[in-house]
Amino acid sequence: MNIEQYKQKLELCFTEYEEIQTLHLKVMREEPMPDIALMTEERDKVFARLKKNIDGSIANAGSNGGKETVSVLAGFEARLASIMDVSEELSRAIQGYQDNLKTNLAKMQIGKAAMHGYKAVNIN
Repeated sequence: MNIEQYKQKLELCFTEYEEIQTLHLKVMREEPMPDIALMTEERDKVFARLKKNIDGSIANAGSNGGKETVSVLAGFEARLASIMDVSEELSRAIQGYQDNLKTNLAKMQIGKAAMHGYKAVNIN
């Protein structure tokens, strides 16, 4: 595979990952009960393709372009940094969602205990 083919494959992988991150951020903001496990699985699959193509580009850099391949990969550095920033934002959104679930679950447990107390009073 030549340098241009690697560049095109990397471009597609980066774009796909960026699009899925954007979609997942939107879901986290708008959905009351997002499927975090499914979203994580989707991102993992796309990331695996991205990593495979980056690794392939690096492994073939010497035989298929040398310094030119290195400069192509360096050109993607800013996009990788952006992906990492969005990943942090997603992590914070997921953590906030999980914290909210824990808080609401604790409130439900208190309410459940109170209901059992009222039920015991009504029986006697």
